[in-house]
Amino acid sequence: MEPQVVVIRLKEGPCPEGALCIAVGGVEPQRGVEIPDGDYLVVMSPVVADAVDIAEVRRKFRCVICVGPSTAERVGDCVVPREYTSYGVARLLKELAPGRVVVLRSSRGNEVLKKLIPNVVEVPVYDVKVDTARLREAAALISRAKAVVLTSSTVAELVAGVADLRGRVVVAIGRVTAERLAELGIPHITADEATIESAVRTALKALGGGSVV
Repeated sequence: MEPQVVVIRLKEGPCPEGALCIAVGGVEPQRGVEIPDGDYLVVMSPVVADAVDIAEVRRKFRCVICVGPSTAERVGDCVVPREYTSYGVARLLKELAPGRVVVLRSSRGNEVLKKLIPNVVEVPVYDVKVDTARLREAAALISRAKAVVLTSSTVAELVAGVADLRGRVVVAIGRVTAERLAELGIPHITADEATIESAVRTALKALGGGSVV
């Protein structure tokens, strides 16, 4: 049976039951990364916990913030914003006492926090390598799908370059991805919550319900 909803992500990870997910890249930790001291440590991905020793790094900070539940599960003992995006992290930081913010992220991450919050230092701790063969495979899956979930602004750019999204329901996982799709001129809807599970539910709802595949 052809897939109804395809989830395109940069790196491997859990996939909602029944959903068809494909990773179009892999992760490579950076070496010799220097992480400065600060007040707030922001972890933007579960992969950060594989790239650095969080237990050691967190000693330099009075508060650790995780962008979402999956990141919090890997990091442990951190604050999670109500909106699981850079915008949600920025809103949370604005509610806290002023301080120096150090953000651990991918080298392909966005700079939303630097634009919205003063005294932010962003530290790339891992690189994402795109697998062109997997990207072509993703394009083939999209051509047969009714809906596609795009899990980051980088994924949106990559997919827009290889696949025809016209006539399909395109779901952005969160606000940053939605903004990139708007810049690319691609009609889309945004998940109610910035998780893959919510994005898949949003896609199914737009298709009128039913199973994922």
